[in-house]
Amino acid sequence: SLYNPHMGVENLGPFLYSFLRFTKQRRILEIGAGYTTLWILQALKDNEREMKRIYRLEQNDECRLLDCQWSIPGIVNEYSLTSSSLLCVDNCVHQKETATGAAAMAEVLGLGQYLEFLNQDAFELDLEPDSIDVLWCDFGVGARMRDFVSRAWRAVRPGGFLLCHSTLTNQRTR
Repeated sequence: SLYNPHMGVENLGPFLYSFLRFTKQRRILEIGAGYTTLWILQALKDNEREMKRIYRLEQNDECRLLDCQWSIPGIVNEYSLTSSSLLCVDNCVHQKETATGAAAMAEVLGLGQYLEFLNQDAFELDLEPDSIDVLWCDFGVGARMRDFVSRAWRAVRPGGFLLCHSTLTNQRTR
């Protein structure tokens, strides 16, 4: 129900899911909630479930291929101690917005425990330095994108990722 062809995210949802499953990032900030929110939340849940299985294997010394350990114990242990989260920030003023339904749909799908939703303007955020692993910019700010990124970049931890939607295809808002 959150899919909207005006948003251009039909291919980004599966991409974000695969990206997060592959990289195992855990602290995500999404600016502009909606269809992609659910894909991100599902990736967080699936990663957590996978890492719990790997943790159990590691506890039984079964994370080996021949005689080599194939997991990284510090990362596996971290997953057992802390939970993943998605902070979505959206001011819900887009004329075709789907953000207001994201939290309700997350609950229906059993993904609500990973989501925190803030109904506010992204430019009003006060982000802690090195507090997020992935900053997913899915909002139309046009020429203000540079201003936003220059302020928000300090929140992305070293080795983290900044992903932007429609940087080439949506000339009106990018």
